[in-house]
Amino acid sequence: MTLIRVDFSSDIGLGHLKRATLFSEKLKLNNEKIVIICKECEQKQTDFPIIQIKDENEFFEIVKKLHPDKVIVDNYDFTYEEEKKFKNLFPDIKLICFDDTYKKHCCDEIINVNPAAKREKYPKNVKVTILKKPLVGENFKKAKKRHFKRKGIFISFGGTDAKEMSLKVLNILKKHKLKTPIHLYTTSANKNLKKIKKFCFLNRWCHLHIDEDVALAMAKNEFGIITPSTIALEAMYMKLPFISVQIADNQKEIAKYLKQKRIKVLSEREIQKIPRFIFRRKKRGFRVEKSS
Repeated sequence: MTLIRVDFSSDIGLGHLKRATLFSEKLKLNNEKIVIICKECEQKQTDFPIIQIKDENEFFEIVKKLHPDKVIVDNYDFTYEEEKKFKNLFPDIKLICFDDTYKKHCCDEIINVNPAAKREKYPKNVKVTILKKPLVGENFKKAKKRHFKRKGIFISFGGTDAKEMSLKVLNILKKHKLKTPIHLYTTSANKNLKKIKKFCFLNRWCHLHIDEDVALAMAKNEFGIITPSTIALEAMYMKLPFISVQIADNQKEIAKYLKQKRIKVLSEREIQKIPRFIFRRKKRGFRVEKSS
C-alpha cells in the first residue's frame, strides 16, 4: 500500500495531487492500493480513495494503523519537524517527499520534477531523484501520437486558477482582437466558473473547456499561455510552443529552466505584453524555439 499526503482544493490548486498520483502509479507494483490522505480536498477531483484528517497527528495515527510500504508527501505545509517525527515513529516505512525549492528534508528520497534541478543543493546523505522527463499519463502518450492540424491558442492557469489569471488575460486579449480562437481549459474546482462562462458566452471567439483532456488540447492548439510549472514540462513534451506567466514563488526554479531554453517567462505585472508577444510569434509562425 502507498499513502499520499497531499492537499488540493479551489484555493490550493490541483497540481500537487496530479504529480503525486502520477508518480505513485509509476511506482505501483502488483496492483497495490493507493490511498490519499488530506486535510483540505475536493473528492470529485480524484478516483482514488480518500481519508480526510484534521491534523498531522491524525495522519500519523492512520499510518500506524495501515502501515503502508511507502508514504509520498507533496505538501509545502508538511514541515521538516513532521518529517523527522515520521521517521522516528516509522523507520521502516519509506518516506518520499516532493520538493521544488531546495527545502530542508528528513526523508528517504527527495523528488524534484525540474529537469535542471541541482543535485549539489541537497545533502549528500539523502537519495535525490531529479526527473529528466516530465511525469505524464497515458493520455499524453496517446495524444502525442495523434496528428491534428493545429489551430488556436491554449490557455490554462491550473485547475483552480485561484488568482483569476484566466479572466485577466482574456480581457487583455479582447482589447487586441487577435482573430485567433482561444481555448480556455480549467476544471469544475474553479471558483470563478460563473464569470468565465459569462465572458465566453459574450465573446464567442473564446471556447471554455471544463474537466476536458489537456493532452488533446495541447495536440490540437498551435500556441499556449500557461504557468512555469508541471504544465510547462507537459507542453514541452507535446512540442507546444508557449509563453508562461509566473504567478507563484514555487514556480521560480522551473521559470529559470524555461529561460535557459529561451522560452519567454513573464511576471504577473507583465501580462499586458502577451498580445504583443503573440503577434510577433504569429508573424514568424508558431513553432518551438530551438534551445541554446
